[in-house]
This record gives sequence, C-alpha cells and structure tokens, in this order.
Amino acid sequence: MSAGQIIAQLAAASQKLDEAQAKLLAARQDAAEARTLVASALQGSSGQLVGQIDGLVDALGQIVSRAPATKEQVRMTITKVQALGN
Repeated sequence: MSAGQIIAQLAAASQKLDEAQAKLLAARQDAAEARTLVASALQGSSGQLVGQIDGLVDALGQIVSRAPATKEQVRMTITKVQALGN
C-alpha cells in the first residue's frame, strides 16, 4: 500500500471518528432525556432506574471525552506517514 493510500484511509478513519463522536453525543443527550422522563413519570420512586440511566449518561460522556485524543493520534500517524512517504 502506498503512502497516499494509507493517508487516504486514515483520513477516512478520522471522518468516521467525527461521525461516531456526533452519534455518541446524540445518544448521551437521548439518555439524559430518557432520565428526565423516567424521573418525571415515577416521581421520585425511581432511584435505581434513574441511577442506571445516570451511569449510562456518564459512560457515554467518558467515551466522548476520549475522541479528541484518538483523533490526535490519527492526525499524528498521518503526519508520520507523510514524512516517511517523502
């Protein structure tokens, strides 16, 4: 595989990471909205269920927070491939 092909695939991977991050952010928002609906529907007697949803919201947030570092690694790899390709 040529350097150009590797770079093209890494650039496509970077785009996919952007898409995944957007979907994760949307999923986190949906889960937060579900939590609000559950808490409202059960009027305070939903502690365990709300806690589970809170855990899901937190987990999604942690995953989303890793996206910038992952994208940076892809960018650095592209830079390395470019340097090797020259």
